[in-house]
Amino acid sequence: MSRFQKRHSLYLVLCIGIALLDFTWINKANQTYAKDYLNESIALSAATYATCRIINGGVSSIQESSINISPWGIGLEYEAGQILDPINDATERLSDACVKSMALLGVQRLLLSAINTYTIVPFYGLLALLFVSLCFRKTTEMTYLLSRGAVLLLLIRLATPVMCCVGTQVNDAYFIPQMDAQQARLVMVKEIAMAEFEAEIPAVSLEDHEADGVLESISQFFIYFKNKLVEFSALTRHRAASLASAVVYLKTHFVDITESLAFLFVLVIEKIILHVFLIPLLLFGSLYKIFGYLAGERFEKLVVQLKGA
Repeated sequence: MSRFQKRHSLYLVLCIGIALLDFTWINKANQTYAKDYLNESIALSAATYATCRIINGGVSSIQESSINISPWGIGLEYEAGQILDPINDATERLSDACVKSMALLGVQRLLLSAINTYTIVPFYGLLALLFVSLCFRKTTEMTYLLSRGAVLLLLIRLATPVMCCVGTQVNDAYFIPQMDAQQARLVMVKEIAMAEFEAEIPAVSLEDHEADGVLESISQFFIYFKNKLVEFSALTRHRAASLASAVVYLKTHFVDITESLAFLFVLVIEKIILHVFLIPLLLFGSLYKIFGYLAGERFEKLVVQLKGA
């Protein structure tokens, strides 16, 4: 094999090696790691959002129901008062933060998908042009520009799986355990809130047989009315007992509940700062430094050496 053929074989192996690296790892990593990582992050925010809305709805129902809990507004009354307002306010703020987190992560997912989709053709096109340019001795400047472009696109495509890997490690080591711990502290509050939407009114019906005469019809009517009143009274007592226990629990664990909600709020804000801003900025800043180093004088000398190989 002549020196000319050896040089072309070296160029071909180099370009094919870079293409295989992208095709076998970077491209697949972009399609799997990015999707799994962002879905996991969005799911964490969505689960927290669902918890907030359940607690907010339940606490609001308790506040509204605490005015009158007996028939005709006469009897026992429980005033939850404004002491539960901070819980509602905390859930509202946390809900807003979760919505913003999901929106920003959704935009990030679209951007990463666009990077993976719309840089494939330019990257492989630059590799093909780079191979052709390397085969001609008199196109050193063009070879240098094409190689810079190929390296830039390679680094951009490499940034996605690296960022997703870092983000996944942060989620597994910090956010998931912390969020799960706070969610566990709010399980009882969620159960109380869900109970507000699960109350069932007992069904009462008259007996199926026909009444014999007017007196029996009147008797059945009063029996039906009595059963209705008794069951409504039982439902009212049950409602009063559950409402009283709910209010007592919320007041007793008020500090713990607000602390958990506040900590979840801080965690969501930290997720936004880290995943949406800090990690991408640090990563792309590092890649910019790497590209500046690779595309400097040493890189230009390497291109000249390859051309003269």
